[in-house]
Amino acid sequence: MTRSGTVALLGRPNAGKSTLVNSLLAEKVAIVSDKPQTTRHRITGVLTEERGQAVIFDLPGVHRPLHRLNVQMMHALRDTLGEVDLVLQLFDASQAPGGGEDFVVALLEEVEAPTILLPNKMDVAGAPEHLAERLEFYTSRRSYAGVISVSALRGDGLGDLKDRIFELLPEGPPLLDPSLVTTQSERFLVAELIREALLERVEQELPFTSAVHIRAFQEEETSSGPLLRIFADLIVDRESQKGIVVGRRGSMIRDIGTAARAGIETLLGARVYLDLRVKARPGWREDPGFLAELEPVEVPWEAPVADGEES
Repeated sequence: MTRSGTVALLGRPNAGKSTLVNSLLAEKVAIVSDKPQTTRHRITGVLTEERGQAVIFDLPGVHRPLHRLNVQMMHALRDTLGEVDLVLQLFDASQAPGGGEDFVVALLEEVEAPTILLPNKMDVAGAPEHLAERLEFYTSRRSYAGVISVSALRGDGLGDLKDRIFELLPEGPPLLDPSLVTTQSERFLVAELIREALLERVEQELPFTSAVHIRAFQEEETSSGPLLRIFADLIVDRESQKGIVVGRRGSMIRDIGTAARAGIETLLGARVYLDLRVKARPGWREDPGFLAELEPVEVPWEAPVADGEES
């Protein structure tokens, strides 16, 4: 009998959730950055093995919501926690816990699903006595279905983690087509790769006040093979920020485009023409209509039809 179910990754910003989901799947489905709040939407990864399937939700980092965008992020997080079969609670083992971690633990008070505690970044965690103190912070506040030390970046402990995940998931057939690695659309993944290239190159407040909006996504056949034409806007909050993203004589936006195009071509296996423009859109984080346009479109959730069944 196989085991299948849903798993939520919960933790503070920069706990390593996106790195973990990418490592578990051995494929990149979530962008990674050292900037807080990199993950803005629920990202779905699908781990399928002979013993079953885990549909893994990489959630936004737990933070205090200051804008409509952040409020939506926290709503998605809370809704997901109420629906999943299992929670993975990550924390950065190299840092002493604070008030933000108290809030993470409080979010789990009404969650019925079992929770595994994951001290992450063990490769830089420091002295064992520090880890023991940090574990005590969590285990004194609630009970866990296991504690597994991992390094998402190096892959340490992931075998034990997968074993425990499949032990705790309910028995049942796969929830999704086993060939899927993510349910995110290509359009959304492209926008995220562009945003990742932007985040890697900007400082100050721009990571919080910038977004990527795809204007057009066109595929065509050429004599040298398929070509994907992508037209995207890099959205900032103020006119004064546009020059930062463009850079001197266009150097910054060229670097962003070069890096993003390479990632997109690797992801899609096609040649890419990428047209990037910078636009100021004051107050975009409070604009419900624009935020709706940024929401990811997912592949429909349809359980695979078993042999002999009618669709």
